[in-house]
Amino acid sequence: MICLSALWPLCAQTQLVSTNPFPAEMEFKELETIQKERDLKAPAELSILKHGPILIEAGLQRYAERIYQIPGPGSLAIEVMTLADSRGSYSLLCLFAKTSIAKGPPGDYFSAGTDVLLLSAGNCFVRIRTTAAGDLPRRVALSIANRIGRRELKLPTLVGHVPKEHCDPASIRFFIGPKALGSFGLRIAGAPLLIPADVEAVQTLCTAQEQRGTLTLLRFPTIQLAEEYFDAGAVLSRDPARSPSLYTRQTGTLVGILEGNFAPEAADKTLGSIRFSYSIKWIFDRNSGQRRAIWGVPVRILGTVVRSLVFTALLCLISIAAGILIAGGRLFVRKRWGRSDDSELIRLKIDEN
Repeated sequence: MICLSALWPLCAQTQLVSTNPFPAEMEFKELETIQKERDLKAPAELSILKHGPILIEAGLQRYAERIYQIPGPGSLAIEVMTLADSRGSYSLLCLFAKTSIAKGPPGDYFSAGTDVLLLSAGNCFVRIRTTAAGDLPRRVALSIANRIGRRELKLPTLVGHVPKEHCDPASIRFFIGPKALGSFGLRIAGAPLLIPADVEAVQTLCTAQEQRGTLTLLRFPTIQLAEEYFDAGAVLSRDPARSPSLYTRQTGTLVGILEGNFAPEAADKTLGSIRFSYSIKWIFDRNSGQRRAIWGVPVRILGTVVRSLVFTALLCLISIAAGILIAGGRLFVRKRWGRSDDSELIRLKIDEN
């Protein structure tokens, strides 16, 4: 067995086939026959998969698998999991990766070991397992990723809040819910960290001046829920003898938990670098280039008033022009086809016998 993380100059199929990401027939001569194939979509079928509840928590909607016979002993298994969004695929990559995660190709992000290659491409998570030597797994991964399609490399928002200073990017793990964090996350004070549903989490290793520890960052749906979790002391209420150095901080919807042999100054610096920005936009403020004001009144509002006045003036001009045209038309018609006498004038017949 060899490590699949080495980079080979390979050519892969570039045709996009979103409905069937598996290699085409006869695309790879090493894939001789299909030994087993299944395609699961029903929730009851998905729940009985290995780690089924965690996969469903990540947003699993479809599970497809093929096992190929390859030359010599052994086989090659391909699993393609379609999730609700790219957050779920990246989370599964973090959960099952045994080696560091790198940017693709293949896929958006991937992790390659001696007998397994994992990748996330958009909302799809792909796992390729084999004992075959050579570059076949990587060539197959490139083909599948090209069929899924190339998308913008965008990490989950919560990952962007991890302090870049003192934190190891290769150790970042993203968890989309409490089940994944409880099963695959690092323990806090010797026990799994319990969080409510609909809460995302990120864990990473931190080092500062020979002081090491674990940073856990939680994101709650609302600021109120984050404040309630922080005020309840769900973390600090644990036995301090098992973790004498435990620090927490809450800012906005984020709650940071730092555990390790950190001095208070280093912990305060690390947690203090976590920022939460409020985003407030007025209804009339559609972009930053329209925030000027004249006499204290926003330019956009003044523009609306000016356009209203111009529109009213145009209506008046149109009405006047229409009245003139109608009157002129009537006079023209009467002079050309009407009677010659002044039949429309009222004569009072005064002083007439």
